[in-house]
Amino acid sequence: MSREEFAEAYPTLFHISLAQDMRQIMRHGLLSTTALLDRCEIYGSQRFNIESCPRPRPVRIGHSIYGEFLINDQAPMNVKALAKCLTDVSLEQWCRSLNRRVFFWPTQERLAKHIGARLAVMRPRIVFTFHTRSVFEVLDFDSFEFSPINSGSTMRRAALRGSSTFLKAHDYPFQERRKRRGIANAIAEITYPYAVTSAQIGAICMTSKIVPHPPASPMVAGFSESNTKEIK
Repeated sequence: MSREEFAEAYPTLFHISLAQDMRQIMRHGLLSTTALLDRCEIYGSQRFNIESCPRPRPVRIGHSIYGEFLINDQAPMNVKALAKCLTDVSLEQWCRSLNRRVFFWPTQERLAKHIGARLAVMRPRIVFTFHTRSVFEVLDFDSFEFSPINSGSTMRRAALRGSSTFLKAHDYPFQERRKRRGIANAIAEITYPYAVTSAQIGAICMTSKIVPHPPASPMVAGFSESNTKEIK
C-alpha cells in the first residue's frame, strides 16, 4: 500500500482525545499512554497497572509541572475474552503494544461507533479531523502501522490478535482486503508510535470539535453539528 493509495481511499483521519482543552494538546501534543506516563514520571506498580493491564475505567494522572491528564479506559477489552484470542503474545505484551500507540480512525462511521461505545465515560471529548495528505507531509508514512480489527475490543466474536495485527504499509494486504471487505472495512485503525508532538500538530491541516457527551446512537448521524462545537 502506497501513501497515495491510502490518502485517496481515506482523505481524512479522526482522533478522539480526553484532553481538558485544546491548550493542553497544543502544549503537549497527542500522547500515547506510554508517552503520558513518561511525561508525568510515573513508574513502578502504578505504571504497571495502567500500562500493562486492561483499564476498566479512565485513569487520572498528574505532574507538578505539567498538570493533570485523563487516560482512556479500555472497558471493551475483557480480560477473559482477550486471553482466548491472543495468539503469540501475552496479555501484558498486548497491553503495552496498544499503549505505546496514538490511534486514528479512517472513517466517520468508525469514529461514531467508537464514541457511542464509550458507555461509561460521560464527559466531553475533543475530536480531531486531519487532512490525510497533510498528515503525511509532516509525519513519516513508513512509521505508521495499520490494523484490520478494533484492537481494543473483545466484544462480539473477538478476532484473533497478536504480533502480526499491526503491520507497516508495505506489508498490509490493503488491496486484498479492499476487494473482499470494501473501503470501509479494509482498515480499522491507523496508529503512530509514541506521540505526535505539539510542533507537528501545529503543522498539520486539521479541524477540531468538542463532543459534549456520547451521542444516543452510534450511527454517523450522532457525530453532527447539532452536538458538537468547533474549537476556534
